[in-house]
Amino acid sequence: MQQQLDEILIEEAKQDPEAFGVLAQRYQDRLFNFLYRMTGNRHDAEDLAQDVLIRVYRALPRFRTEAPFRPWLYKIATNVAINHLKAKRVTVPIGDVFAASGSFNSPEQSAEIHETQRTIGRAISEMPENYRAVILMRHIEELSYEEIAQALEVPLGTAKVRLHRARLMLQEKLLARGVKDPSHELSDRSETASTLS
Repeated sequence: MQQQLDEILIEEAKQDPEAFGVLAQRYQDRLFNFLYRMTGNRHDAEDLAQDVLIRVYRALPRFRTEAPFRPWLYKIATNVAINHLKAKRVTVPIGDVFAASGSFNSPEQSAEIHETQRTIGRAISEMPENYRAVILMRHIEELSYEEIAQALEVPLGTAKVRLHRARLMLQEKLLARGVKDPSHELSDRSETASTLS
């Protein structure tokens, strides 16, 4: 359903800039959140999101409509974020990016969850950009393995290996920070996204 709507909007956007605005609105929040988690800076994320959308718009005439749009978008976003980070040579302070979104926990449980999320966020921020991107694509943006492979332009097996290595690296960082069971935090279930988001 999502891909069908994307295909319709892409075809319209190739002829009408206003249709691209509708397509951009569908993805702008998720795109901003991804870039914010990659860079740790709200202002940079806003600028980069605009840059990504401009690049997407300019490249849209060459985009094959039958190809999935979302992996292509994240490929561009990942490249833009990595190039930005390399140019700035910054350490990404994203400990607060993974703030708790509220639930029915006691104040103590909420504080513990919030601190765990901050710890995960800090650990992710210390990872190399390519591993950080694959963790965010899988656990936050909930891209499938196939979509990650498309976004990274690598074979499916390579994408799985990269994600596995990223998880191991993150688990090591979390263990070093005292997270008791980091494998639970990084399990490959749909609810993992809510743990990390």
